[in-house]
Amino acid sequence: MKTQRMFLAMWPNEAQVEKLYELQSGYLQWGREVPPENFHITLLFLGDITYQVVDCISQGLKELIVQPFNLQLDRLGYFEKKQIFWVGPSLVPTELESLFKSARNCVQQCGISKISKRYTPHVSLLRKCEVPISNPDFAPIGMKIDEFHLIESRLDRDRARYFVVESFPFANLV
Repeated sequence: MKTQRMFLAMWPNEAQVEKLYELQSGYLQWGREVPPENFHITLLFLGDITYQVVDCISQGLKELIVQPFNLQLDRLGYFEKKQIFWVGPSLVPTELESLFKSARNCVQQCGISKISKRYTPHVSLLRKCEVPISNPDFAPIGMKIDEFHLIESRLDRDRARYFVVESFPFANLV
């Protein structure tokens, strides 16, 4: 049965990508850069799933009602085990935490059980990073989050390419 490698993510806009790239450029000597077109905040990594599971997830995610929210990328971090240097929020908005839990519940109802209960929203800047030297004095990058996407990841030679399968705009509740 054919599968697709999938995840849920939020994309920065062009101005935010520029700021992320500027931040990343100060650390390039410490690891392998993530291409700017791949900058994103993962909501959930789904793994290799069948088309039927993709359809189930898509239907469930369409029913989520989420209020747009703001996110401040103001904290640098490092995942030692995976050697990833990243930027993320020091405070996770309740709306993002709620979106994560709702999306996790949705994918679990579609049969995906290996979903992390812990969530650290971040944008990966460097991979295979040996020494995470960081300057805490950088300008925070603000993001307005008003949609998320179902993404297919395809390995192309030595790097991943991401393709939006479906977008889920948030309800504009007032």
